[in-house]
Amino acid sequence: MDREAEHLPEYKRMHHLTYRRNCRVVTVVWAIFSACFVILNAVAFIQPQWLGDTETSPGVGFFGLYEYCERLQVGGEYSCRGDFLDFTSLTNDSFRAASMLVGLCNLLFIFSVVCLLLFCFLKAATVLRICGVLQAIGCVCMALGCIIYPNGWDDAMVLRTCGKDAGKYRVGQCQVRWAFILSIVLIFDAIVLAALAFIMASKQANLLQKSEYRKQKSSFTNGGFTDITPAEEKPEIMETVIADQGSEVNDDIRL
Repeated sequence: MDREAEHLPEYKRMHHLTYRRNCRVVTVVWAIFSACFVILNAVAFIQPQWLGDTETSPGVGFFGLYEYCERLQVGGEYSCRGDFLDFTSLTNDSFRAASMLVGLCNLLFIFSVVCLLLFCFLKAATVLRICGVLQAIGCVCMALGCIIYPNGWDDAMVLRTCGKDAGKYRVGQCQVRWAFILSIVLIFDAIVLAALAFIMASKQANLLQKSEYRKQKSSFTNGGFTDITPAEEKPEIMETVIADQGSEVNDDIRL
């Protein structure tokens, strides 16, 4: 039992160090995936491959959030129009709203990645909560953008490419392309990243509370409130007591 008690503090210390190392590894992985999200979101935002023609479409072209391209003659080059900085060039209000929301999502995730620099100044739990809030708001914006975007498929430009069967939330003779699918996948990615940030923040907070409790307990013990005699001092005290008792016995015999 004494040997187990002697090894218990060392075991706790190793467990604490392992726990902290694992938390740091998960935080680094989360930061890498957050940076990857920013890149993929930027690709989906820029590329005009959200909706496009098929072999049966009456027109030839494809559409993005703010840019659309069409080929006016057979064998000709694509003519692209639309500028995010010029909202009047966007075809309809739904595309404008979706562009703003997806762009805002990317901006929030960029802020969350930049906020990683705050690890040098603030507690890890506080930084992770800030990043989690930013990513949660960005996830909502991304989801709203993907929901609102099909509402603009009844635009005249879309009808000219996709046919009269196209309309709100109906692709007609067109098809959803990879950029739109990527954006939908990124919604679930953002949910996972935001949830992971909050989970790590709670773990860091629990770890901080435990360490503070240990410090308070240590200061309380060493502050004179408890009388704990080190194991090394016990033999000396016993020898002193035995010597005193022996001298008293000798005095009694002489008397």
